[in-house]
Amino acid sequence: YKLVGGRRGALIAGALGGLISSTAATIGFSRRAGDRPGEIAAAALMIQVASAVVFVRVTLEVAVVEPALLRAAAAPLAIVMGVMAATAALGLRRLDSAPRAPDQDQPPSDLKGALVFGGLYAAVLVAVAAAREQLGTAGLYAVAAVSGLTDVDAITLSTAQLVGAGELEAGQGWRLMLVGALSNLVFKAGAVALLGPRALLGRVALYFLPALVAGLGLVVLWP
Repeated sequence: YKLVGGRRGALIAGALGGLISSTAATIGFSRRAGDRPGEIAAAALMIQVASAVVFVRVTLEVAVVEPALLRAAAAPLAIVMGVMAATAALGLRRLDSAPRAPDQDQPPSDLKGALVFGGLYAAVLVAVAAAREQLGTAGLYAVAAVSGLTDVDAITLSTAQLVGAGELEAGQGWRLMLVGALSNLVFKAGAVALLGPRALLGRVALYFLPALVAGLGLVVLWP
């Protein structure tokens, strides 16, 4: 914020959140929007940017772990990322006020938010373990959806390794990764609903909906 100002600082904050943990970033921005109602539009934009950067991170992980899979996965992932980037660009143009820099005496994080996130994360990990135990390989899409709720990296890396080992076709591999990423969007919308103001949820839903529709369309219709 000090170096580049409010608007660009918001974009950088969202991008860094997406590189590290878009879910944790979403929770942080949601809680901040609750304390600063005038920054709801900016918080929604930062959540969207963080979520779009996730697809960049997934693409880079695939390129490193299994470059052969990237040839099949690059186009579908780029399409969804492009949809999210386009809606973020529209949101930036319509942003009427830049967010204020954080208060100097305000800590960068708070214990309550961390505990809420930790509880949600633990619950999902239990659900993932149960899904894998009960469904096995026949329920790969269900496992991808559950696993992707809070951790897109795990389903991305494990899927890439399965494709590299010849245990999974590339077409099915990128679909599993995309299902995990779309599931993560749904989880983040739930986190916004739980921790943020209602107006923020409405804006985030408008951002996420085009990507969800595009992603599901690719999973079903892409050749």
